[in-house]
Amino acid sequence: MTSTISLFPRSHRWTYQTPFLLFLLLLSHFRHVHVHAQQQDPTTLNGGSILAMSGHNCVAIAVDKRFGSGPQMINVSPRTVLTPHSRAMVGFVGLEGDVLSLAQNLSISISAKMGRHLGFGFSGNGNRNGASKLGRGQEISPKSLSILLSHMMYSRRSSPYYVEPIVAGLEKVVNRELVNSSEIVKDETLIHSEEEFSDEEGVLLSSPCYKERIDYIPFLCAQDVIGAQSKSKAFVCSGTASNSLYGTAEALWRPQLEPEELLQVCGRAFLSALERDCLSGYGAIIYLMVGGEGIMEYELACRND
Repeated sequence: MTSTISLFPRSHRWTYQTPFLLFLLLLSHFRHVHVHAQQQDPTTLNGGSILAMSGHNCVAIAVDKRFGSGPQMINVSPRTVLTPHSRAMVGFVGLEGDVLSLAQNLSISISAKMGRHLGFGFSGNGNRNGASKLGRGQEISPKSLSILLSHMMYSRRSSPYYVEPIVAGLEKVVNRELVNSSEIVKDETLIHSEEEFSDEEGVLLSSPCYKERIDYIPFLCAQDVIGAQSKSKAFVCSGTASNSLYGTAEALWRPQLEPEELLQVCGRAFLSALERDCLSGYGAIIYLMVGGEGIMEYELACRND
């Protein structure tokens, strides 16, 4: 009978193996807890991601098309996006039943104020490119829309909507520039002031002329399930791929992007993040909102696995 000689006694071998075994046990436990928590989170049950970026007088919103129940694939359709008018959009991601309920309630809340002296309303022709006013009402600004949505979600804090919406839009700002008398030409954009001016001797002078310049300031706001607002001047994101979206968007975004550049940057950042998340993808749609022109829709193809 042969006997083997070990370099380390049994007690020493157990001492060397103990830290490695404990590390494996803790790693498997953390993975199990993470997967279990993600499966129990209602906001990630149906998957989906959304990204909004700002540019120079423009805003872009990207949404994916995958609709599932956890890892199981169910349908391919774009995310719900509400468009009150051509300068405001609301994208929803989360539990699909709560998404539809919140979108309908928000539409009713806006429509209920329609026709009031200071009320709000949707575009008259129901088109994304329409920006007409209804009656005496006026278009709701993106900031007011964000406040209204936050109030609705916080009022349900005891039984919240499992939705993480994003409000994106363009705030219209009218600036007036004084025009010199030598530069005055026949122009419809010139506005004559009603005030009268006189020189040192009291002789009345002609009223000054101003020229209007309309600027569109991007507005981005992301909210959680109880309506807590998180505003940004660069980009906001929500959904299952939000961790990857923050990295890709921060690496690619630049200030004062033109509409064509913003479309390319937003698409590249969104598709790069979708490839790193199994609960999002199956195509994407980008809504490009340009001040004074309306909203244009672009469809992107990506991996379907």
